[in-house]
Amino acid sequence: MKKNLYFVEVGFSFDKDIYLPYATGSIAAYLKKKGCFNEKFNLAGFIYRREPTDSIVKRIKNPDIVGFSCCIWNEQFNLVLAEKIKNLYPDCLIVFGGHNITDDPHYLRNYPFIDILISGEGEVVFYSLLENLLSDSIIKTDNISFRKNGHIISTPKAEPPDLSDFPSPYLTGIFDDILSEEDHSSLLCVLETNRGCPYSCSYCDWCAGRRVRTFPYEKVISELKWIASQNIEYCFCADSNFGIFPRDTDIAKYAAEMKNKYGYPKVFRTCFAKESNENVFNISKILNDAGMDKGATLAYQTLSEDALKNINRKNLTLEHFSDLLKKYNSADIPTYSELILGLPGETKESFCNGICRILESGQHNSLSIYYLEMLPNSEMSQKSYITKHKLQSVKIKFNHMHSSKQENEIQEYSNIVQSTASLSKDDWIYCNLFSICVQTFHSLGFLRYFALYLNKENGVSYYRFYTSLLEYILNSENTVAHSLFNVFKERLSSSLTGNWNFTSPEFGDVAWAFEEGAYLKLLKEADTSFNDFEPFLRKFFSDDELYFQLKDFQICSLRTCFVNNRECFSNYDFLTFFNEIISNKSSVLKKERIRYIFSTDKTYSDWKEFAKEIVWFGRRKGATIISGRKNSGTSVKVADV
Repeated sequence: MKKNLYFVEVGFSFDKDIYLPYATGSIAAYLKKKGCFNEKFNLAGFIYRREPTDSIVKRIKNPDIVGFSCCIWNEQFNLVLAEKIKNLYPDCLIVFGGHNITDDPHYLRNYPFIDILISGEGEVVFYSLLENLLSDSIIKTDNISFRKNGHIISTPKAEPPDLSDFPSPYLTGIFDDILSEEDHSSLLCVLETNRGCPYSCSYCDWCAGRRVRTFPYEKVISELKWIASQNIEYCFCADSNFGIFPRDTDIAKYAAEMKNKYGYPKVFRTCFAKESNENVFNISKILNDAGMDKGATLAYQTLSEDALKNINRKNLTLEHFSDLLKKYNSADIPTYSELILGLPGETKESFCNGICRILESGQHNSLSIYYLEMLPNSEMSQKSYITKHKLQSVKIKFNHMHSSKQENEIQEYSNIVQSTASLSKDDWIYCNLFSICVQTFHSLGFLRYFALYLNKENGVSYYRFYTSLLEYILNSENTVAHSLFNVFKERLSSSLTGNWNFTSPEFGDVAWAFEEGAYLKLLKEADTSFNDFEPFLRKFFSDDELYFQLKDFQICSLRTCFVNNRECFSNYDFLTFFNEIISNKSSVLKKERIRYIFSTDKTYSDWKEFAKEIVWFGRRKGATIISGRKNSGTSVKVADV
């Protein structure tokens, strides 16, 4: 009789959307190719939605082997479900693999219901495990740990395998049952064109330092065609450095062809190569022209030389970064940059100044700042590294941005670095508040044009403007911004709750980053908010007419709910002035009587839909601002007075 094999790869639901279980599906496709499902094993099903564990256990019938894909977003869920399965089916073999499984077999020491651990990539190892199980010789399987006679045994590590004969879970019909049951519009998918990463960033566990291996080009192209044929809207390319190979341009072209021909996938999301070369630019242009990408990544992580040295990373020079921004802006391609808060060697001053140096170099479209997280397989999680840099992390509730909260949900956790040898917890809290301030008012754009004007015309540095703005917010009681930032400060100060996000039913049943929540709340109460900021802003202006006309221009530029057309009058050519600044060109504010008309292609009548499409989906491509940029669905026209 065939042995029943189940796979568990549970993800969070984004609104109603869910990823197909690609990792375990790839293992299943490999097993199918090797003939495991002919006579020996039965692929009994995939568990991929985060449902009550008791309901899942009831659906599982006579399992012989259950394989769990274990990551930070499902570790606790997997442990609860695995124990329940083991209690009901004591002879069932429980196998854990995935990013959270390290060479240290601590899961076996702490959880008696887990039988086998797999470290590293799973396809070849899982197949070898099944074959050796049948002959009672699993010790012949590389990359596993298991118990024998009360002792834990770990087998030798094998090199990552060649990928040339790895089949696709999409093309082999592995997901046919799922596709027959699910609404395809709710499904998200993963695409791999290669595996591995040539870099060794200390904070990362993404195949760090391993040679990069490619999947056959024909397989990748066939998978893209399949995705289009299934009307799947969102495709995440899981390469660590897409654009590192010349062929990646052809892959992007084919994805765009599928979009133009069939309408799918609507989004092709990538993690671009760290070196933003000509290949990356060409790919960005292809995807942007097809309306398939949120924007091109020009990543930094940190501008501190000490921190860069500590994390084994090298950055673009700011001069080269500025030149790249000019190039992308000239091609009408939105860009975004990312920083990580809490890297060893970073200080309060270097972090806040680093943010402003990014702005000074011309990054006005989108900036995202993330917490430093201790990932189990990263160099940073090793005891010697932690001791050397005095890393203090806190275990907090896992904040999965833009996911829906489930009833009776099993809580997941993250380990976030809150202090280092160079950054105290108090400084860490301030850096968070400063980054929220800059992202809310500059990157998302609520006061961006004020900051740009004052920097160019009055010589007010971005550092001075945003440190002063944050101080004003924290001390201005009875304002919308103060109430928001006060809550943020309290939550960041509490290591116990870890409730480090913003939720509000008016913007949907999802978790928002602090800056996104602040932006939405300020925008919804825009009249009150701008009145609140008037005492702060007016102190920079001696010309009342200029101030009020700039204020009108700023307000009209903000995309908002219920409105698709606004106009304002000005005695200044603000549009040309700001476009030149954003394009890193010489800029002079000229006096000219102008009527501006701000328009959007779509009018939103619901704040939930607006928040999802403009702030969540559109943040990185600058959708919050009416810019007239290509594929933005907005326009700014100059009309006769």
